[in-house]
Amino acid sequence: MAPACRPAVVGALPRSLYLETTNRCDSKCQTCIRTFQTLEPPADLTLERVQAIVAQFPVLDRVVLHGIGEPLLNPQIFDIVAYLKTRVASVLFNSDAISLTPPRARRLVESGLDEYRVSMDAATAATYPTPRVSLWFTATRANIEELPAFVQLAADLGVGEVYVQRLVFNGLGLATEANALHGRLRAREQARLVEAEALATRRGVAMRASGLTSPLASLRGSDDEARPWSGCQRPWTLAYVTANGNVLPCCISPWVARDYAGLILGNAFGERFEEIWDGARYQQFRTQFETATPPDPCRGCGRLWSI
Repeated sequence: MAPACRPAVVGALPRSLYLETTNRCDSKCQTCIRTFQTLEPPADLTLERVQAIVAQFPVLDRVVLHGIGEPLLNPQIFDIVAYLKTRVASVLFNSDAISLTPPRARRLVESGLDEYRVSMDAATAATYPTPRVSLWFTATRANIEELPAFVQLAADLGVGEVYVQRLVFNGLGLATEANALHGRLRAREQARLVEAEALATRRGVAMRASGLTSPLASLRGSDDEARPWSGCQRPWTLAYVTANGNVLPCCISPWVARDYAGLILGNAFGERFEEIWDGARYQQFRTQFETATPPDPCRGCGRLWSI
């Protein structure tokens, strides 16, 4: 995509914002970089800091409250959601639901949260509340056999959407190239995807995947495009702020960047956001993005990941 097709940058802040409400977690997922590496000191994003960051944006359509960590571990998460709902049309986050007790579920509903995405990656017995609940499944060679049962679980629980994510691999734990399915589906794995999609259709469960397409189409991948990252709009349309205030280009970038320090485009606790957004580091990142050699965190990214 040519630079002229990009959204205007100077003076036009993004309307989509990712806030990492905490980088602490109560899971040790073997596909997660956090299990194996510490990128930043432990921190929770406070309501006061959320307010200070959000106040700098004239218009926000959507705020996403996850990053590397479990949002429910932030003791102010309910107050943060309630505040954001006075400013933003849509507020959502991913969660492992481990600490979602019935009282906390009621508080989430009362806070006005628009979407609660549950990451499970296995077919185990559990019950989750509304708001709108979707179950998220990181598809790998290690768990693809369970996908049909996972769809059945969603149907049994009354959950109307299953989202199949591609594995972002970094060589740590189970996040390996050998465990990834994107662009390398074998016949049996493809059969499981077909089976799961057919079951979802019969049970009235929507199945979606990275790239705003079906799981099968997403995982098949394509080698036709020389610059697979080029369709991404994130450097122009959204911002991601970690629990320590560091501004990164997107939520995928910490998982794949070889140089984490070089990934940081500014700090929202010490700089005005508009100065970061239009600053030299962001502009350099965008300029390199348009070349044949992607910025460090974009080198392992597909054209479109989950939204």
